[in-house]
Amino acid sequence: MKCRPRYTRGWLLVAGLLAAAPAGAQWTRVYDQFYMPASHNWVFRNSYRFADRLFNAFDYGHAILYEKLWTAPGNVRELEEKQFDYLTQKLLINPPRLPLEEMAIEPNYARLAPEAKTMFEWAHILHRQAYDILADERLSQDAKDREMRRILDYYRSRRDLTFSEYPKNMSLMQEQPYSLAFRQQYPKFNGLIWAYHWLQVGLYEPLVVRQDAAAREEGLRATVTRFRQLIAGGAASMPYVMPMTAAIAPEFAKRYPEFAIIFDNLHSMHDVISDILANPVVTRDQKRAQILLAASRYRDDTTDIMTVEGWCRMAIGMGIENQGGPSVGFTKELLKPTVERGAVMRHDKDGKMLGEHAGHDMHAGHNMPDPAAWCGQVKVR
Repeated sequence: MKCRPRYTRGWLLVAGLLAAAPAGAQWTRVYDQFYMPASHNWVFRNSYRFADRLFNAFDYGHAILYEKLWTAPGNVRELEEKQFDYLTQKLLINPPRLPLEEMAIEPNYARLAPEAKTMFEWAHILHRQAYDILADERLSQDAKDREMRRILDYYRSRRDLTFSEYPKNMSLMQEQPYSLAFRQQYPKFNGLIWAYHWLQVGLYEPLVVRQDAAAREEGLRATVTRFRQLIAGGAASMPYVMPMTAAIAPEFAKRYPEFAIIFDNLHSMHDVISDILANPVVTRDQKRAQILLAASRYRDDTTDIMTVEGWCRMAIGMGIENQGGPSVGFTKELLKPTVERGAVMRHDKDGKMLGEHAGHDMHAGHNMPDPAAWCGQVKVR
């Protein structure tokens, strides 16, 4: 039986109370939608609070980032010092017990681009329901696979909000007129966002590869400990390039490639919006239009797409050591990056590296698989 959507806040008619005054008053219709009803909802939260509570801190981090970039442009110290210190020294040490209402944290940004905000929230619900399914010890592996397909179909039901299941080339994130502004101006906060994304996809791996509840909890605790190690040393210890799911959680990506691609596209668009807001080359009266254009590109199945094998090859070729390292089976010491912080790596649609890093095959070592052998096994259903 097909589940009907259930709404927590009904229809939200969001007035275009936009700071882009020359554009005039604008209206947009966008509404929130709740979890697909299921017996596994909230299992991860109830079973692994030590990990789940970190997501609440991440929500604050993303929200305050966009709010400050929009309301205090150019105030680097606000994010790089005040907010970074608050997050790493207080909020991530003792994360909120309950999910936050992001509208209360980013009211001005939410009015600027409610469509993009709701796209992120819809993908975050997919994230949360996937954790629940994989953490539910009552479900067999076959049942987990079925439930993962069900929540994916539920996610697809909102075509106005869904990220494409075609992998996007990094050019969409790194080769636009506004690209790289955020990582260059805010290297610490950028590294923190990438560390968030490392953990968000990294937590899937112990849930997939460990065989029982005790082993899964042990693996999750180790992954969370590694995350804390990543952020403890500031920008120097955090990921140097955007973590990719096929590198950080390869078994998860192999088993559920559509999820892995959606999450990589989600994380890439986070960077794009940060760049649009941070770069003065996009004037204030054009920021909403550029955000909406980027959102449409991440929803469509034609703009800057790669082959699935190329996406996987790119992820591994970027170097696991540059992405924060593996999320399971790691040694005590952090891996040493092989590129400069914020490095721009270019690839063609088949994942072949172009430009200054061409020929620098970074998948070797660190127990990472050979892309030619492993990526051919990743099949989108």
